[in-house]
Amino acid sequence: MRTFITFEFDKKTKEEIAKVQALIKENSLKGRFKHINNFHLTIKFLGETDKEKIDKIYEELIKNFKDIKKINVYLKGIDAFRNGYTIKTIFLNVFGETEKIEEVAKRVDDITSIFGFKRDNKFIPHVTIAQDVELKVPFSELKDKLKDICIDEIVFDKIVIMKSEEVDRKRIYTPIKTLYLR
Repeated sequence: MRTFITFEFDKKTKEEIAKVQALIKENSLKGRFKHINNFHLTIKFLGETDKEKIDKIYEELIKNFKDIKKINVYLKGIDAFRNGYTIKTIFLNVFGETEKIEEVAKRVDDITSIFGFKRDNKFIPHVTIAQDVELKVPFSELKDKLKDICIDEIVFDKIVIMKSEEVDRKRIYTPIKTLYLR
């Protein structure tokens, strides 16, 4: 099964992210826009993984995350990952206790590397809104227009191992294992 490790958002936060996404859609000619239920902050993409390996990773997460407490963040403004002039991903910037997110990502990277997963040297906390976007306006103009949008009071209180599958041409994410933070 195709899997990843993530922080999930509550329903209210997903609705707020969807409002920002709608503004981006209004300024776009085309793109692949995330479904509201699929908004999350990826800690580590694993790819194709068997259940036995997921169980072992989960056991290690439980052992290594007893001291990690809930993480407070807020989302403000947008940015993009580009390939030349092509906008590959438009995302919301993450602020707040990002050092805690980075610590979680490092620990997850250490744990998953034990099981043969490649290390991630370029972890950047972000929330993907859309991919392969063609805008009606220059990105810098859209970025400036949305610079003051802020979604705050977000608490990450669990780390989730998620299954990703395509059902009826839609990407569906289903929690497999959940580790609650104190």
